[in-house]
Amino acid sequence: MNQDRVAVDTARIERLDPAVARILRGKSGMERLRLAHEAWELARDRLTAFLQAKHPHWTSEQIRQEVVTRLAR
Repeated sequence: MNQDRVAVDTARIERLDPAVARILRGKSGMERLRLAHEAWELARDRLTAFLQAKHPHWTSEQIRQEVVTRLAR
């Protein structure tokens, strides 16, 4: 186990709105999993579009590799 401690700026941690938390608690595990998957797909698609716009000379494979690298961090 890593013994190094990293200071956490708690002011930068976002909290879930209590109303949203209540709604999510009312959903089934499968519904919450579907929402998480859709959020992941949205992040992947938006990152892909951003990288394509920023690096129009990159191949599709280069874009895909950069998306994988960034999302795997």
